[in-house]
Amino acid sequence: MHDSNRLGQMSLKHWQTHHPKMLAELRSNHQLEPTLHETQERAGDLLYELISVRKMDYQAAWETEPREWAPKLIRCESYR
Repeated sequence: MHDSNRLGQMSLKHWQTHHPKMLAELRSNHQLEPTLHETQERAGDLLYELISVRKMDYQAAWETEPREWAPKLIRCESYR
C-alpha cells in the first residue's frame, strides 16, 4: 500500500478483522489497492460532508456510527 492514509489503514484493518473473505478475494483479483484507494477517497468525502457541510464536530464525525459510513463506502454483504 504505497498511497494509503489513515482512512485506508483503518479500512484495511476493519476488512482483516470483519471481512477476511472479501479481503482475500480483492487480493487474489489484484483489486485491493484500487478498492482501498476508492474507499479512502469516499471516506474522506464523507468526513468533509459531516464536518464542513453538516457542521459536525471533528471528533464526532470520526466517531459517527458505522451504519452511517458503511453504505457510502463499500458493500461487504456479499462476502460474509
